Amino acid sequence: MKLELKKYDVDLPDDVNLALAITGQLGDEGQRHTGFVVRDFIGDYWLFHLCSNNMYVKSPLTSRYNYLLIPSLQPETESALITFLAGLYDVTGGQIPYSIGWDDKQYFELDGTMVATDPGDGFTCATFVLESFKRYGMDMVARETWPLSPEGAVWQAEIISNADLRLSSEQFLAQVEKVGKYPRFHPEHALGAAHHFTNFRLPHSAVYPAGQEVVSEMSRLRA
Repeated sequence: MKLELKKYDVDLPDDVNLALAITGQLGDEGQRHTGFVVRDFIGDYWLFHLCSNNMYVKSPLTSRYNYLLIPSLQPETESALITFLAGLYDVTGGQIPYSIGWDDKQYFELDGTMVATDPGDGFTCATFVLESFKRYGMDMVARETWPLSPEGAVWQAEIISNADLRLSSEQFLAQVEKVGKYPRFHPEHALGAAHHFTNFRLPHSAVYPAGQEVVSEMSRLRA
């Protein structure tokens, strides 16, 4: 199936209520952002996304975003994910921390309460998406195949030093220890993995070119 993004104002199919959204700059090193698109019971569209440290947000879907359908998403998993995303917003009040590290461990209780509460715990927008899928049996990426890179380390050092992220001193020091020790998962990687996922974790060699397709699709829709 061809990877194809849709513009924000194209309705989801009647039997689909969840997709992945992306926005941001074009080009290989452009900064991008991802999250979940959810259609509610009255047909309104909402974006559930981790914007910054302790800023898990429910906001209206706007023209900044394109979205991608998820071919392997089953109705029961879709329903569970929507319930989780909405419940997480209520339970946490948006207090989901940011982290450049992503570990193979339990982050949430069944009710959405975070159990991973060390100063270094948290997510980027992309790893939040990937962890949410993983929670419901869709473990999409073979994270051990993601390479460490100088470019990734530079980005990590820059992002955690951004005052807009509003890390506490304790969080910042914990993040400094992670720079260069964890790979960077780009937002387009989350969409590329979601498009190609069946029941097997995908290696970087499969997801990276799919991410490039996502960025190409963003360019096409802006032309």
